[in-house]
Amino acid sequence: MKIHNSFGKVIFWIGFVLFASGFLSRFGPLDYNLFVPDQTLAFLYIGIGIAFLLSSNFFKKPRSSKNY
Repeated sequence: MKIHNSFGKVIFWIGFVLFASGFLSRFGPLDYNLFVPDQTLAFLYIGIGIAFLLSSNFFKKPRSSKNY
């Protein structure tokens, strides 16, 4: 997380929350609630969360010439 800029950190945490809520609602102890009302949305949240987690790697701090 130290290498991400602030937008990358936000994208990472949104993706993590979406993935965790979808995964725990579908496969874990959490029951479906207002945020995840059915199985289709749980799978959709898992997919969107993984996409956000992977895309957060593209938002990194620029390298300085001193830190090689």
